[in-house]
Amino acid sequence: MKLNPKVFNQLKTEPFTSQTIKGKTIEFYYMNDTPFLFQFASRGRFAVWTSDGQNYKVLVEQKYFDVMKDFYSEEVNTIWLGFLTRVSGISKKINMWFMIPTLVLYIVIAGLATWLFPDMMLQILLFMIVLVVASNMIQSRIVNNKVREENRKTQDEIRAYIGEGAFEELVKAQEAHYQDYFKFEEETVLEETVVEDVEKDGEDNESKGN
Repeated sequence: MKLNPKVFNQLKTEPFTSQTIKGKTIEFYYMNDTPFLFQFASRGRFAVWTSDGQNYKVLVEQKYFDVMKDFYSEEVNTIWLGFLTRVSGISKKINMWFMIPTLVLYIVIAGLATWLFPDMMLQILLFMIVLVVASNMIQSRIVNNKVREENRKTQDEIRAYIGEGAFEELVKAQEAHYQDYFKFEEETVLEETVVEDVEKDGEDNESKGN
């Protein structure tokens, strides 16, 4: 399954570490050294998995990796790759369930409409478009529910592997990193605002002096 393929293709520098798991290569890149830091970290995404459908590249914020290093061990990543493989299979299977019947139905109705109801072609085609959109919405909901279920099972599996105590420590470390990172951003914005206010006051004083 391809994941963020555009990001994958742009990561061409030397990874800071790599792993080989079941014939698949996982390369790790510091997000801080790429143009993607603001794009992802500003939304709280400190780790982003990408793939070309065969191998993987993980984009991770440097401090986040430092505090969550145990979560990216080969053993844990083996479990995570299993999750990605299962999710890929689920997505393909459900897509086939919906895609083929919808396509066949569309062709049959369009053919019958052309033959039996040529004057109502526009209305029938609009109905088919609505049907396709509704089908896609239902499909997405089913896939999302299945993915959430698999994600929960995977987290339970990781929790069982590293131990309840260690898992909770990682959760706390993750939360602390979130708070520290966005606190830093907030302080930076505040400092910039103060500087702008000081500069504005200076300009106002100069105007009054003139």
